[in-house]
Amino acid sequence: MAGGGEDRKTGKLSRPALLVDEVMRAIREMIVEGRVLPGERLSENALAAELGVSTTPVREAIALLRRQGLVTVQPQSGTYVFELQAGELNQLCELRFALEPAAVQLALENPDTPLADELVGIVEDMKKAQAEGRVRDYLALDTAFHDAIIAASGNPYFTSAYALIGAKMAALRNRLGSDPHHMEKSMREHVEIAEAIRARNLELAARILVRHIARKEGSYWEHLDPENSARMERTALSTTIHSK
Repeated sequence: MAGGGEDRKTGKLSRPALLVDEVMRAIREMIVEGRVLPGERLSENALAAELGVSTTPVREAIALLRRQGLVTVQPQSGTYVFELQAGELNQLCELRFALEPAAVQLALENPDTPLADELVGIVEDMKKAQAEGRVRDYLALDTAFHDAIIAASGNPYFTSAYALIGAKMAALRNRLGSDPHHMEKSMREHVEIAEAIRARNLELAARILVRHIARKEGSYWEHLDPENSARMERTALSTTIHSK
């Protein structure tokens, strides 16, 4: 792996014969946490040496990570950490607009849904992480917040669809989401979403969630396509679901 300093090493894993899913989780964590950089070439031999395994489970893990969009494989060249392509962030947000408000709707149709309590608990942990300057923990909780919304839908197809982009979104948060102004807006909107869901106000929760996705990703748009943020928010709001 190019440029792999000691501070970016994962260390050998505890068991010499490692299951493919464990290797995948280890490499996925390296990518999501930014210990390997966008566009960086990944060496199967170097990864195998770091993790204390043969190249076979590494190769199989890379195939799984490719399906998640976290790596790209270029024939005759090698395997590379993903880089966003033109228009890709737009597409990621469009899927979130479709899934997350609908997941809230399905959750609130269940009178016994624990979603509100789960989100309030996550928000409290986010506040502590923000106050203590634990940026990585804050961003991990941000991911957990949205994962909880999807899980609360009770629909395994929602979970499968979201899994296609979940890891990539987590990696983007770690790359671009630590700006203090961005984090302040993010924190405020997470609180508002949790409160609306606790009040079982679907229309308000969906409206804030749509704005949150568009605005929250605004700092990403500034790096990639500054004119698209407002357009995406307007488009999503025009199709926001309403309470029955």
